[in-house]
Amino acid sequence: MVTNQPPAASAKDNAPENSVAAIRRLTEKGYDSTTAEDLAEAVGMSRSTFFRRFGSKDDVVFADHDHALTQLERFLDSTTLPPAEAVVEGTADVLRLLVRDPEAARLRFELMRLTPSLRDRELVITHRYERVFARYLQAALPAEAAAWATPALAAGLVAVHNTTLRQWLRDPHPDVVPLLCRDLRQLVSSFTPWLAKPGTTPGANRVMVAVYDTAASPEEVLSSIAAKLGA
Repeated sequence: MVTNQPPAASAKDNAPENSVAAIRRLTEKGYDSTTAEDLAEAVGMSRSTFFRRFGSKDDVVFADHDHALTQLERFLDSTTLPPAEAVVEGTADVLRLLVRDPEAARLRFELMRLTPSLRDRELVITHRYERVFARYLQAALPAEAAAWATPALAAGLVAVHNTTLRQWLRDPHPDVVPLLCRDLRQLVSSFTPWLAKPGTTPGANRVMVAVYDTAASPEEVLSSIAAKLGA
């Protein structure tokens, strides 16, 4: 599948590459006991450079999510994929980024489990993802779509992603992205009436599975199929 490539990453976008050592230090010393100097030392930066790059301890933990949100917004703003595929591919890209470094993902999960304030920040991140999807869907769905369709699908995409990520953290699976895409397409199929490609009528294309007697002639088979299609 060909998708639009996001613009070149900025230095800020590359911050996640430097965050693993900092997250490890936070996990080892405890979130409240770790100072900015500890984190700067862990990533090999001066204190001032650390603050320019990350901003705060919270920002270190959620650097990958900030990067993923930026990537998702760029993708949805530029993609030419049909909406049903765009939301699946965009969500899959988020998961690819978050699981690309299994150690960082595991450490982040453990740190959030032990730190209530980080779990609160995680809820804020979740709402940010939902808003990105909702903004895209608001423009992509037709005016006649049900009022609940946009928020319901946006929340569903994030919920399926988060469930898949947590399952992977407990039991890493090499095919986690294809499995996510499968589940997302099942979710999106519930919104097919509003996510059809532009210029098509939902339900206009139909698939028929025919079961016929092997002794029947080709003409009889065709006649039977034609009769069903006309029903």
